[in-house]
Amino acid sequence: MPTVSPQTDQLGGRPLGDEWNIAFHVSFTFEVPASLVEPVLPAGVEAMETVPGRALLNVIHARYEPGTLGEPASFDEVVCSVLAQPDLSVDMPAPRLTLAVLDVLSNSEAFVAHKVPALRMPVRFDPGLASEVDADGLGTRVWNDDGPLFRLRCTGVPRFRSKAFFGQYFACVDGRLHHSVWSWWGELHETQRERRQAGEVHAHPFFARIGLGALEARDCWLQQVSAPGGSVHMRTFQPREIATSGG
Repeated sequence: MPTVSPQTDQLGGRPLGDEWNIAFHVSFTFEVPASLVEPVLPAGVEAMETVPGRALLNVIHARYEPGTLGEPASFDEVVCSVLAQPDLSVDMPAPRLTLAVLDVLSNSEAFVAHKVPALRMPVRFDPGLASEVDADGLGTRVWNDDGPLFRLRCTGVPRFRSKAFFGQYFACVDGRLHHSVWSWWGELHETQRERRQAGEVHAHPFFARIGLGALEARDCWLQQVSAPGGSVHMRTFQPREIATSGG
């Protein structure tokens, strides 16, 4: 396949939807029992497993730059997903991550109003959602009116590199399953299987759908942290309906 730029206007046969400029981005992936996530995955979507019986739960905190969708100040998004098997029939570079999106919160009404129809993702408005990024930009704490969601922190000495990659996602809205693709580029630090204190994911209603209690930080399988003071970029492409959810 010819080299594809992450700034392409078409990916996997899908036209460009939006480009997002993100001031802060962390993505932490944890090993969890596959029995927790299998009941909530839509029919036809399979969890990726590190070993039989061990699936991967992904938690993202993104803080969008002021001016996004006309918002005068920055705002937050948190995402809970299961890493899933990609659709390899899609004509695109190999997906780095494929997300089966379970739930999304944002404290921007404009963001929710745009993203639900544009990306067909289950995004909910939460005016009580708040966050505090560590002074050095290497960690974050997120909470809402129901209490703390998570505290995530990069372990070790970060090594930021310019990276670009592609991915896919599955999401259900109103009982209908959609699939699409995305691209991402920016300065990023990644650490895999570093069994050190990476923070805490709390037993919170946001994770109640999968019956998740507090996560052990040492079960963190992959850490991804954007460079402090920089900006990363993501392009999302128009989704297509592929099935009716059985999950």
